[in-house]
Amino acid sequence: MSKAVLLLLLLAFSSCSLKYDENPSRTDSSPELEFKDADYKKYEDNKLSTQIQAQTLEQYKDSSTYAKNARFKTWNSGGDLLTEGYCALLGINGDTKIYTLFNEIFIDNIEQNFKINAESLKWNSETKQMVSTKDGNVKLTRSDIEIQGSGFSASGASKSFEFTNPVTGTITTDDNESNGEDFSEE
Repeated sequence: MSKAVLLLLLLAFSSCSLKYDENPSRTDSSPELEFKDADYKKYEDNKLSTQIQAQTLEQYKDSSTYAKNARFKTWNSGGDLLTEGYCALLGINGDTKIYTLFNEIFIDNIEQNFKINAESLKWNSETKQMVSTKDGNVKLTRSDIEIQGSGFSASGASKSFEFTNPVTGTITTDDNESNGEDFSEE
């Protein structure tokens, strides 16, 4: 293969953006702003409320932002750390305030004392709802429970969660009769 063809292929692949859900022929499919090794911080009432660190951060004209290899943290108004985590790809819709997380997701919700591992999740910050895809596997760990299943949804408002499909895992009780129970629901 000639050096010119190799150079053109390399150039074509290196200029790809993180926004895969749009038609590439549209003019708005190119990022308006692109940052490498980004450290984005959001302040509310002069207090840090959100931080996103990413290998690449792209911002588009349609109020969407995409982050590659993202680490994130959120704090309450008193400055207490609420949540931290990471994912391989993060999509943010600034208009709807919906965050879509993909691949190698880990979330540690410190305030509610649970951890989530998943491959695909969607968080609506307005309604405080988190959902997985119908068949997306999610592992939830808390001090007294470790369960895994699909069809996960959670409400930050009611502090509840559910799986619509069968789950497997371990529940630990304070009961003197048992140190923990393994179960599988089908």
